[in-house]
Amino acid sequence: MSQNFIKIEEGKNSHKRYISSLLIILAFMVILGTLAYIVALIIGEVINPGLLDIETGLVTDPLVDLYLLHLQSILLVIGLFIAVKFILKRRFISIITPADKLNWGKIAYGFLVFLIILGVFSFIDFIIFPSDYYLNDFDLSRFLWLLVAVIFLVPIQTTSEELLFRGFLLQWGGKFTQNPIILTIIVGGIFGSLHFFNPEMEYGTFWVALDYLSMGFIWTYISIKTNSSEFSIGAHAANNMFLCLFLTMEDTVYGDIPSLFVTTNVNAMISTLTTIVTGIIFSIIVFRKNKKAAI
Repeated sequence: MSQNFIKIEEGKNSHKRYISSLLIILAFMVILGTLAYIVALIIGEVINPGLLDIETGLVTDPLVDLYLLHLQSILLVIGLFIAVKFILKRRFISIITPADKLNWGKIAYGFLVFLIILGVFSFIDFIIFPSDYYLNDFDLSRFLWLLVAVIFLVPIQTTSEELLFRGFLLQWGGKFTQNPIILTIIVGGIFGSLHFFNPEMEYGTFWVALDYLSMGFIWTYISIKTNSSEFSIGAHAANNMFLCLFLTMEDTVYGDIPSLFVTTNVNAMISTLTTIVTGIIFSIIVFRKNKKAAI
């Protein structure tokens, strides 16, 4: 009989140890992550004067900023590893799956299915609103640098969030309740609300907030019902990699990166409803896949 991913029994999982672990994680992610970003930025300014706008304190090249921002994600993973391994005293893989090894098939399935769904809905939106899309100014060198970031860094960023929310925090929440709805609301709500600081909120506070919350709820519920975060890890990577590589728009967390297309006239309500529909479709497909694999 497989172990319960939420009610983890491996290691030492007292609330005191979870609190200590959270402090370590935050220290790596926030403190060391910020220091690493500043140091890297200073080095970048020395190598390439003008990289930093002194008046605004912002990086003038969004592509460089995209690279620098991932330092925080890398340090988050390191902090998680130290916390799980040395404070919770269990295998690092335990915040992904209760199994002895990763199921790369589930991760790949979640990635491909969500990527296809995103592609289909984006194509439908383009057919309906063709004037909202136009080709970005193409620069091969910059696009290749973007491609490198998308392939090697974006999955680290998305996976680090999955490890923190659909792993560490979800299992900590499991010490309070095993109710999947309550856990989904709590963990998914925390995940979504932390995205409220993103510049995309300017497109419509209510609908964009609902968008973030919906995705958080859906991925959390999938992790609970499939007994691991593997499907969500794949889906989250597909979502961010697709948007980063193919679609950019003004006032986004990624900034004016050299994606292939630029979108305009963003309708926050339609975008949110699309997110909910794609999430439901993805959930149905994943649950059927998981049920067949369990037979």
